[in-house]
Amino acid sequence: MKPDSRLLEKLVVARYRLYQAKASVGVGDRQSSAKGAGMEFASHRPYREGDDVRNLDPRLMARLGEPFVREYFVDRQLPVYVILDGSASMQQGKPGKFEAAAMLAQVLGFVALASGDQVRIGVTGNAVVDWSPRLQGQSRADMLFDWVGGRRIGGQTSFSTALRQARGVLTQAALVILISDFMDEGVERELKLLTEGRHDMIAIHMASPQEIDPSALGGGPVTLRDAESGEAIEMSLNPTIVARYREVFSRWQSTLRDTMTRAQGRYFFLSSSADLEQFISRDLRGRNVFA
Repeated sequence: MKPDSRLLEKLVVARYRLYQAKASVGVGDRQSSAKGAGMEFASHRPYREGDDVRNLDPRLMARLGEPFVREYFVDRQLPVYVILDGSASMQQGKPGKFEAAAMLAQVLGFVALASGDQVRIGVTGNAVVDWSPRLQGQSRADMLFDWVGGRRIGGQTSFSTALRQARGVLTQAALVILISDFMDEGVERELKLLTEGRHDMIAIHMASPQEIDPSALGGGPVTLRDAESGEAIEMSLNPTIVARYREVFSRWQSTLRDTMTRAQGRYFFLSSSADLEQFISRDLRGRNVFA
Protein backbone atom coordinates (compact mmCIF):
# COMPACT_ATOMS: atom_id res chain seq x y z
CA MET A 1 0.00 0.00 0.00
CA LYS A 2 1.27 3.46 -0.92
CA PRO A 3 0.79 6.70 1.02
CA ASP A 4 -2.23 8.88 0.31
CA SER A 5 -1.46 11.19 -2.60
CA ARG A 6 -3.15 14.11 -0.83
CA LEU A 7 -0.73 13.77 2.08
CA LEU A 8 2.24 13.61 -0.27
CA GLU A 9 1.08 16.77 -2.04
CA LYS A 10 1.20 18.60 1.30
CA LEU A 11 4.77 17.40 1.88
CA VAL A 12 6.26 18.22 -1.51
CA VAL A 13 7.78 21.43 -0.16
CA ALA A 14 8.78 20.00 3.25
CA ARG A 15 12.47 19.99 4.14
CA TYR A 16 14.26 18.34 7.05
CA ARG A 17 15.84 20.70 9.57
CA LEU A 18 19.39 19.90 10.70
CA TYR A 19 21.12 20.38 14.03
CA GLN A 20 24.31 18.28 13.76
CA ALA A 21 24.43 16.47 10.42
CA LYS A 22 25.75 18.17 7.30
CA ALA A 23 24.95 17.89 3.63
CA SER A 24 27.85 15.80 2.38
CA VAL A 25 26.90 13.64 -0.60
CA GLY A 26 26.08 14.11 -4.26
CA VAL A 27 25.03 17.39 -5.78
CA GLY A 28 21.97 18.95 -4.21
CA ASP A 29 20.39 22.06 -2.80
CA ARG A 30 21.94 22.30 0.67
CA GLN A 31 24.95 24.47 1.34
CA SER A 32 27.92 22.41 2.53
CA SER A 33 31.36 23.19 3.86
CA ALA A 34 32.93 21.81 0.67
CA LYS A 35 34.35 24.33 -1.77
CA GLY A 36 34.53 24.15 -5.53
CA ALA A 37 32.42 25.05 -8.53
CA GLY A 38 29.34 26.40 -6.81
CA MET A 39 27.17 29.49 -6.97
CA GLU A 40 27.72 31.18 -3.58
CA PHE A 41 31.05 32.86 -2.94
CA ALA A 42 33.02 31.36 -0.04
CA SER A 43 36.53 32.85 0.06
CA HIS A 44 39.76 33.60 -1.80
CA ARG A 45 42.92 31.52 -1.76
CA PRO A 46 46.30 31.82 -3.48
CA TYR A 47 46.46 30.54 -7.04
CA ARG A 48 47.96 27.08 -7.49
CA GLU A 49 49.25 25.58 -10.72
CA GLY A 50 46.43 23.81 -12.47
CA ASP A 51 43.66 26.06 -11.12
CA ASP A 52 41.06 27.25 -13.61
CA VAL A 53 42.22 30.72 -14.62
CA ARG A 54 38.58 31.74 -15.07
CA ASN A 55 38.34 31.82 -11.25
CA LEU A 56 41.15 34.38 -10.92
CA ASP A 57 40.09 37.61 -9.24
CA PRO A 58 41.62 40.42 -11.36
CA ARG A 59 40.76 43.15 -8.86
CA LEU A 60 42.50 41.38 -5.99
CA MET A 61 45.50 40.66 -8.19
CA ALA A 62 45.70 44.35 -9.17
CA ARG A 63 45.56 45.39 -5.55
CA LEU A 64 47.98 42.85 -4.07
CA GLY A 65 50.13 42.00 -7.06
CA GLU A 66 49.61 38.26 -6.58
CA PRO A 67 47.09 35.89 -8.18
CA PHE A 68 44.14 34.71 -6.06
CA VAL A 69 41.22 32.52 -7.09
CA ARG A 70 37.61 32.72 -5.96
CA GLU A 71 36.18 29.67 -4.17
CA TYR A 72 32.48 28.87 -3.94
CA PHE A 73 30.39 26.71 -1.65
CA VAL A 74 29.34 23.42 -3.27
CA ASP A 75 25.71 22.45 -2.70
CA ARG A 76 25.31 18.88 -1.50
CA GLN A 77 22.59 16.45 -0.46
CA LEU A 78 21.80 15.37 3.08
CA PRO A 79 22.16 11.59 3.57
CA VAL A 80 18.92 10.31 5.17
CA TYR A 81 18.62 6.80 6.61
CA VAL A 82 15.28 5.36 7.74
CA ILE A 83 15.78 2.16 9.75
CA LEU A 84 12.58 0.17 10.07
CA ASP A 85 12.19 -2.62 12.63
CA GLY A 86 11.04 -5.77 10.85
CA SER A 87 11.53 -8.21 13.72
CA ALA A 88 8.81 -10.63 14.80
CA SER A 89 7.49 -8.41 17.59
CA MET A 90 6.42 -5.83 14.99
CA GLN A 91 3.82 -8.32 13.72
CA GLN A 92 1.94 -8.17 17.00
CA GLY A 93 -1.10 -6.08 17.82
CA LYS A 94 -4.06 -4.71 15.91
CA PRO A 95 -3.72 -2.60 13.84
CA GLY A 96 -0.37 -4.13 12.91
CA LYS A 97 2.67 -2.17 14.01
CA PHE A 98 4.76 -2.99 10.96
CA GLU A 99 2.09 -1.86 8.51
CA ALA A 100 1.81 1.51 10.25
CA ALA A 101 5.61 1.81 10.58
CA ALA A 102 6.19 0.94 6.91
CA MET A 103 3.68 3.55 5.79
CA LEU A 104 5.42 6.15 7.95
CA ALA A 105 8.82 5.13 6.55
CA GLN A 106 7.53 5.65 3.01
CA VAL A 107 6.24 9.13 3.84
CA LEU A 108 9.46 10.18 5.59
CA GLY A 109 11.50 8.81 2.71
CA PHE A 110 9.35 10.82 0.30
CA VAL A 111 10.11 14.04 2.21
CA ALA A 112 13.83 13.41 1.63
CA LEU A 113 13.35 12.70 -2.07
CA ALA A 114 11.09 15.70 -2.67
CA SER A 115 13.52 18.09 -0.98
CA GLY A 116 16.49 16.93 -3.05
CA ASP A 117 18.21 14.80 -0.40
CA GLN A 118 19.46 11.22 -0.68
CA VAL A 119 17.58 8.47 1.15
CA ARG A 120 18.18 4.84 1.99
CA ILE A 121 15.73 2.57 3.84
CA GLY A 122 16.93 -0.32 6.00
CA VAL A 123 14.60 -3.10 7.19
CA THR A 124 15.82 -5.20 10.10
CA GLY A 125 14.81 -8.58 11.48
CA ASN A 126 16.87 -10.97 9.37
CA ALA A 127 20.53 -11.87 9.87
CA VAL A 128 21.61 -8.73 8.01
CA VAL A 129 19.89 -5.39 7.51
CA ASP A 130 18.06 -5.30 4.18
CA TRP A 131 19.07 -1.96 2.61
CA SER A 132 17.32 -0.28 -0.29
CA PRO A 133 19.33 1.31 -3.08
CA ARG A 134 20.39 4.91 -2.49
CA LEU A 135 17.60 6.98 -3.99
CA GLN A 136 17.37 10.64 -4.87
CA GLY A 137 14.85 12.79 -6.69
CA GLN A 138 11.06 12.84 -6.37
CA SER A 139 10.81 10.73 -9.52
CA ARG A 140 12.15 7.80 -7.46
CA ALA A 141 9.22 7.91 -5.03
CA ASP A 142 7.35 4.98 -6.58
CA MET A 143 10.55 2.93 -6.52
CA LEU A 144 10.88 3.65 -2.80
CA PHE A 145 7.22 2.78 -2.13
CA ASP A 146 7.48 -0.48 -4.08
CA TRP A 147 10.71 -1.45 -2.33
CA VAL A 148 9.26 -0.96 1.15
CA GLY A 149 6.02 -2.67 0.13
CA GLY A 150 7.96 -5.73 -1.01
CA ARG A 151 9.68 -6.38 2.34
CA ARG A 152 8.75 -9.43 4.37
CA ILE A 153 9.15 -9.33 8.13
CA GLY A 154 9.21 -11.64 11.11
CA GLY A 155 12.92 -12.32 11.50
CA GLN A 156 14.49 -13.24 14.83
CA THR A 157 17.38 -10.76 14.79
CA SER A 158 16.92 -8.18 17.52
CA PHE A 159 16.74 -4.48 16.74
CA SER A 160 19.83 -3.80 18.86
CA THR A 161 21.84 -6.30 16.80
CA ALA A 162 20.60 -4.64 13.63
CA LEU A 163 21.64 -1.20 14.92
CA ARG A 164 25.11 -2.58 15.64
CA GLN A 165 25.33 -3.65 11.99
CA ALA A 166 23.92 -0.34 10.76
CA ARG A 167 26.67 1.63 12.50
CA GLY A 168 29.08 0.19 9.93
CA VAL A 169 27.01 1.72 7.12
CA LEU A 170 26.52 5.13 8.74
CA THR A 171 30.06 6.28 8.10
CA GLN A 172 29.22 9.98 7.77
CA ALA A 173 26.98 12.24 9.81
CA ALA A 174 23.42 11.85 8.55
CA LEU A 175 19.79 12.19 9.49
CA VAL A 176 18.92 8.80 11.02
CA ILE A 177 15.26 7.95 11.65
CA LEU A 178 14.50 4.83 13.70
CA ILE A 179 11.00 3.33 13.66
CA SER A 180 10.61 0.45 16.11
CA ASP A 181 8.69 -0.91 19.07
CA PHE A 182 12.09 -0.97 20.87
CA MET A 183 11.19 -4.26 22.59
CA ASP A 184 14.82 -5.13 23.15
CA GLU A 185 16.82 -4.77 26.34
CA GLY A 186 20.05 -4.10 24.42
CA VAL A 187 18.69 -1.26 22.33
CA GLU A 188 19.51 1.50 24.83
CA ARG A 189 23.24 0.74 24.63
CA GLU A 190 23.17 0.69 20.82
CA LEU A 191 21.29 3.99 20.71
CA LYS A 192 23.98 5.57 22.85
CA LEU A 193 26.74 4.25 20.57
CA LEU A 194 24.88 5.34 17.45
CA THR A 195 24.52 8.89 18.72
CA GLU A 196 28.31 9.21 18.95
CA GLY A 197 28.39 9.56 15.16
CA ARG A 198 27.00 13.11 15.45
CA HIS A 199 23.93 12.15 13.50
CA ASP A 200 20.64 13.98 13.70
CA MET A 201 18.63 11.26 15.42
CA ILE A 202 14.88 10.72 15.48
CA ALA A 203 13.37 7.74 17.31
CA ILE A 204 9.72 6.91 16.64
CA HIS A 205 8.44 4.44 19.22
CA MET A 206 5.61 2.39 17.71
CA ALA A 207 3.18 0.49 19.94
CA SER A 208 -0.15 -1.23 19.40
CA PRO A 209 -3.25 -0.18 21.36
CA GLN A 210 -3.04 -3.47 23.30
CA GLU A 211 0.53 -2.71 24.36
CA ILE A 212 -0.43 0.77 25.44
CA ASP A 213 -3.44 -0.44 27.43
CA PRO A 214 -3.39 -4.20 28.15
CA SER A 215 -6.79 -3.97 29.85
CA ALA A 216 -8.17 -4.10 26.29
CA LEU A 217 -7.24 -7.80 26.35
CA GLY A 218 -9.84 -8.41 29.02
CA GLY A 219 -9.37 -9.88 32.47
CA GLY A 220 -8.56 -13.24 33.96
CA PRO A 221 -5.92 -15.79 32.87
CA VAL A 222 -3.95 -14.97 29.72
CA THR A 223 -0.90 -16.41 27.97
CA LEU A 224 1.71 -13.88 26.88
CA ARG A 225 4.24 -15.14 24.35
CA ASP A 226 7.47 -13.43 23.29
CA ALA A 227 7.17 -13.14 19.50
CA GLU A 228 10.92 -13.55 18.96
CA SER A 229 12.05 -16.03 21.64
CA GLY A 230 8.82 -18.00 21.78
CA GLU A 231 8.88 -17.93 25.59
CA ALA A 232 5.40 -18.03 27.11
CA ILE A 233 4.21 -16.66 30.44
CA GLU A 234 0.92 -17.58 32.10
CA MET A 235 -0.58 -14.80 34.15
CA SER A 236 -3.83 -13.33 35.34
CA LEU A 237 -4.70 -9.83 34.23
CA ASN A 238 -6.07 -7.83 37.12
CA PRO A 239 -6.00 -4.11 38.00
CA THR A 240 -2.79 -4.49 40.02
CA ILE A 241 -0.93 -6.23 37.18
CA VAL A 242 -2.21 -3.71 34.62
CA ALA A 243 -1.13 -0.78 36.81
CA ARG A 244 2.31 -2.32 37.26
CA TYR A 245 2.62 -2.86 33.50
CA ARG A 246 1.71 0.74 32.78
CA GLU A 247 4.34 1.91 35.25
CA VAL A 248 7.08 -0.21 33.61
CA PHE A 249 5.99 0.83 30.11
CA SER A 250 6.05 4.51 31.06
CA ARG A 251 9.49 4.12 32.61
CA TRP A 252 10.80 2.53 29.41
CA GLN A 253 9.40 5.42 27.37
CA SER A 254 11.21 7.85 29.67
CA THR A 255 14.46 5.93 29.30
CA LEU A 256 14.28 6.09 25.50
CA ARG A 257 13.31 9.77 25.57
CA ASP A 258 16.18 10.64 27.93
CA THR A 259 18.69 8.69 25.81
CA MET A 260 17.68 10.63 22.72
CA THR A 261 17.55 13.99 24.49
CA ARG A 262 21.08 13.62 25.85
CA ALA A 263 22.27 13.08 22.27
CA GLN A 264 20.32 16.10 21.01
CA GLY A 265 17.95 13.69 19.31
CA ARG A 266 14.18 13.59 19.39
CA TYR A 267 11.80 10.92 20.64
CA PHE A 268 8.23 10.43 19.46
CA PHE A 269 5.59 7.95 20.55
CA LEU A 270 3.00 6.64 18.10
CA SER A 271 0.15 4.17 18.37
CA SER A 272 -0.35 1.93 15.36
CA SER A 273 -3.99 3.08 15.36
CA ALA A 274 -3.12 6.80 15.28
CA ASP A 275 -3.92 9.09 12.37
CA LEU A 276 -0.70 9.34 10.35
CA GLU A 277 -1.43 12.73 8.81
CA GLN A 278 -2.18 14.22 12.22
CA PHE A 279 1.05 12.77 13.66
CA ILE A 280 3.08 14.30 10.84
CA SER A 281 1.47 17.74 11.00
CA ARG A 282 1.09 18.03 14.79
CA ASP A 283 4.07 16.13 16.16
CA LEU A 284 6.80 16.06 13.53
CA ARG A 285 6.19 19.44 11.94
CA GLY A 286 5.19 20.89 15.30
CA ARG A 287 8.60 19.98 16.75
CA ASN A 288 10.49 21.26 13.72
CA VAL A 289 11.54 17.91 12.28
CA PHE A 290 10.86 19.58 8.96
CA ALA A 291 9.64 22.93 7.80
